[in-house]
Amino acid sequence: ETAEEMEKLAQQLLQEEPEKEPFSLRTFIQELARQCKDEMGTDTAIEDQIRAICSKEKSMEIGELVHEEGAWPRKDEELSRSNREDGNRAYNEGRYEMAILLYTEAMRYAPCNPVLLEGEALASAAANRSAAFYQTKQYLHAIDDIEVAISAGYPKNCQYKLYIRMCKCELELGRIGRAQRAFDLAVEAIEWSGLKKDIRSDLTVNLQEAFINLAKQAEGDGVNMKPMEIEPEESLQEIEFNSVPSKFWVQEPHPRMPAATSKIRVKFDGSTGRHVVAAEKINAGDVVFMERPIVSTICDDHYENICIVCLRYTRAAIPCPTCCDANFCSLRCQKEAMGSFHKYECRLTHVFQQTGIKNLPLLLLGFRAICQKPVTYFSQNKEKFLSGRTKFGCNEEEYHTQDYSTLFNLCTHSAMREDFDRVTKTVFACFLLRCLQETGYFPTKPSLVLTDDEVLIGRLLKHFIECIQFNTHTIESIYENRVVGWDAETRLWKSSTRCNIGDSVETERIGGGVYPTMALVNHSCDPNIVLIFFGRVALAVASRAIEEGEEINDNYGANYASMPLQERRPFLEKSHWFTCSCKACKNNYPSYMRCPKDYKKLPGSAFKYKRVDRQKLNRDVEIMKKEIKGNVLQGNLEKMYETYLSWSELVDQLVYPPHQDFINIRK
Repeated sequence: ETAEEMEKLAQQLLQEEPEKEPFSLRTFIQELARQCKDEMGTDTAIEDQIRAICSKEKSMEIGELVHEEGAWPRKDEELSRSNREDGNRAYNEGRYEMAILLYTEAMRYAPCNPVLLEGEALASAAANRSAAFYQTKQYLHAIDDIEVAISAGYPKNCQYKLYIRMCKCELELGRIGRAQRAFDLAVEAIEWSGLKKDIRSDLTVNLQEAFINLAKQAEGDGVNMKPMEIEPEESLQEIEFNSVPSKFWVQEPHPRMPAATSKIRVKFDGSTGRHVVAAEKINAGDVVFMERPIVSTICDDHYENICIVCLRYTRAAIPCPTCCDANFCSLRCQKEAMGSFHKYECRLTHVFQQTGIKNLPLLLLGFRAICQKPVTYFSQNKEKFLSGRTKFGCNEEEYHTQDYSTLFNLCTHSAMREDFDRVTKTVFACFLLRCLQETGYFPTKPSLVLTDDEVLIGRLLKHFIECIQFNTHTIESIYENRVVGWDAETRLWKSSTRCNIGDSVETERIGGGVYPTMALVNHSCDPNIVLIFFGRVALAVASRAIEEGEEINDNYGANYASMPLQERRPFLEKSHWFTCSCKACKNNYPSYMRCPKDYKKLPGSAFKYKRVDRQKLNRDVEIMKKEIKGNVLQGNLEKMYETYLSWSELVDQLVYPPHQDFINIRK
């Protein structure tokens, strides 16, 4: 009997399929690199290398991971329902802010049909949140939520209620034309409501009277009523640029480089490559660049409260209809993403999480650089991507941020790459290529034989990953009342009226982006511009006067004020593959605390002129510092800013760096 049982057990074990090991990206890369090592020589064309990698059965394993059962769409109906019910209780108790938070969570987890993008739970939560926004007088958010609710399939017999609320919101905003349109939609919705004819007639009459009364009341309350014409919709670029105060716009754009001031020119030499110099004097405070990235991504920590398109904080997040990981600040941003990159990334969120790619901005940016454009864009413009031009932008050609020629021609350091790095990035590119195939980016199904378009995309994936490695800017956001002390380590929660000179406002990394025009600017450990971000729109402002012919320099994360020379150079050699020879490194500038701060004790060699009245300079600077502190206490930021510019001009005219005041002014 024991022998028979053993035999049955053996047969059962033979019939059972062995448990499959989970997908490992490291093993995937190593195995394919090993299988293709003879076809990955430097004399083999990159197209042939990509074909060789994708001809292996191992490369097809990604399909199972992408189409894992239950991985997409990712929603939780029960969690959505409980949050919506809690939100209803908070709303009925008059706790509208809490209701908004709960409805937001309900919307985030509400399931939708992945094809129609409609769902009862999403429609109900959005409609309820619009009511809470209306109660808190956040009318624009209320209008957005009404549109979300209707597009998500809100019941037709109740839609007139939402249009009435929209009409009220538009009247409160003084947009009479839009209010009239909402009123007309409400009347039309009443006709389709399924109510009895006499009830529909009464509702329409009452609504018309209410509309007239509301319009009169809004006008009486001093609301500026705009004309009946409906204003044209702004583009996403216009919305993003208009969020920047007009005084920080580039005043005279370059005729060939719209993102830059006309006061710059791009030069080239063999040792430093392309670099930017001042074509005429640039004063402290002048805006040198104002640019949107050609591609950007968000850090994983901020998915819940930052729009994945424009990278602006939002308290009225509109979720992706088919995943819980992406949020948008508006319907416009949602439409932008769902019509381009997110319809592919959404299906791959679990893949990027399991493989760790979600924590690798380099690969995410490379992937998005491709999937935010259709494959036809690359196939129709393939002549742009034949070979790199090291002097692109130095001559008379147009240099537009959103033109992919600018991205393609950024520095890759391809000649300096070791075989391991080159092969690994090629296999990574093939991994991302397979991800695109599995999510329907191409019209053909995945196979071991690639089409010409698939080979082109594989080559561009590898090239863009190499470009992005050295040309990405960290996108930062400001902590409104958290200040960093001079030592770059002290963190203090302070009122804006208690900032000291030498403090700087703390910023937090929220994402990364490629700014093709600003990427032409080389590094210095003592930079002469400072970067500021409004969402993902980057401004580069001159932090001191830049003379004609002087190079404009950014900082790649190694500043002499906070990092000694013996740390800066190895850091830059590892991150950007060059040995820094800027003036701060050549002269070994001291750190902030070791820099001179008393003008009276400076040696003569520290001044630009032989006869400088040290006492008067010291007095003038102290007067300016007092003015700045006084303006801070009064909240007069404009006057404070002007005084900083005057201080910068005075010090820059008379003194050579290093000096603590150069660092204080920059901060």
